[in-house]
Amino acid sequence: MKEGKIRFNTVFVSDKVPSDAKIVELKEWSEKFQKNGLTPVVEGNYTGNLSFRLKDGFVITASGLKNKENLADNCFVNVKAYDEKANTFFVEGKKKPSSESIMHHLLYKANKEINAVFHGHNDNIVSHAEKMSLPITETEYESGTIELAKEVLKVMGNKELIVIRNHGFVSLGKNMKKAGELALHTLNQTKTSNLDSAHT
Repeated sequence: MKEGKIRFNTVFVSDKVPSDAKIVELKEWSEKFQKNGLTPVVEGNYTGNLSFRLKDGFVITASGLKNKENLADNCFVNVKAYDEKANTFFVEGKKKPSSESIMHHLLYKANKEINAVFHGHNDNIVSHAEKMSLPITETEYESGTIELAKEVLKVMGNKELIVIRNHGFVSLGKNMKKAGELALHTLNQTKTSNLDSAHT
């Protein structure tokens, strides 16, 4: 799994660090994901990316973070807009937004009920997806591409957790609590599934 390659342009409209009160909760979920093995280290970086919707855009973890515990406010980016034709994000912050920002943008655009998008990586969830009847994307695409994002949209429907084939998962929710708890619940289900397999 290759992770972290940015495949879009970034225009900083301001270097203002996001200050939304909900960033405190996003920091807590970033830490929980890391501690539970949902954002493992790949090529020196902790993978995965978490965001929540704003009235105008969304706040997302920055690209290339070495650690997702005790994050400072400047580890988050306020994504104001995305120009698909120019493949360009317009952002506020000190760092570039996560390499999977296109996916977050398209998921928010596709469903107004979604207010949190948590993308993580966990081999157990990916390998147990079929057994647990989770929706799985069909075609594999490189991470960070619009093709990968659109593949997730194809199978989303009204599902709240989608597995990206041989890659990871996306957990969606009307708030961060829903998205985070769904991911942790799904992880716990894979452990139960492992136990069931061991007893058969």
